Amino acid sequence: MYSLQHPQTDESFLRLNSTVDEVMMLLRSIQKPTDEKVEPEDSAESVTEDNFMVTVRQKPTKTKGTTTNNNKDRFTFMRQVEVDQAERSKARLERERVAQKFRKLGNADYRKGDYANAVSMYSQGIDNIKDSPILYINRSLCFIKLGDFKRAIIDCDFVLNKLDEKNMRAWLYRALAYKSMSDEASYDNCIKYVRKYHSKQLEFIDTFVEKIKSII
Repeated sequence: MYSLQHPQTDESFLRLNSTVDEVMMLLRSIQKPTDEKVEPEDSAESVTEDNFMVTVRQKPTKTKGTTTNNNKDRFTFMRQVEVDQAERSKARLERERVAQKFRKLGNADYRKGDYANAVSMYSQGIDNIKDSPILYINRSLCFIKLGDFKRAIIDCDFVLNKLDEKNMRAWLYRALAYKSMSDEASYDNCIKYVRKYHSKQLEFIDTFVEKIKSII
């Protein structure tokens, strides 16, 4: 049954325990935490001879036997290097001998006008010795005779870029190939450089240039 008493006249709340009082009682019932004793860290003064050990790194001692073995290994290695060098030199001489034979065969074919077979001979020579300028130059001249001017230029460029940048025949054959392709700018550039590198042979160069002009 609902009470008709006005809420503001209801004094029953006075008989209830105060919330503030309850909180205060709870706080009183909580005991203070016990102070935990913290052990101090070991200081430098607490370090004694009993609890501190120093380890000294000892250098490995070299024995006479070890030194002797190292010397033997070094001698064996150097000896092997000398043997390998001698074998490489011997193999190089043999390849040069074979390449020389192919060059002579190529020269013979060139004189007979068999330029295609001459190219084959020079190429086999190059397979044995890849750093011989004369084989590339002779082959480039055969390419010019066969009308394969681009391959002639490739051979000349290899000589000038990899083997001998001042090679006179490479510059002249390169000029001849460009002239045959009607590339006047590249032709003039070749003549300029060959004159620069071989200023003491201008007479020969001029004669070659006149021959080029007469046949092209």
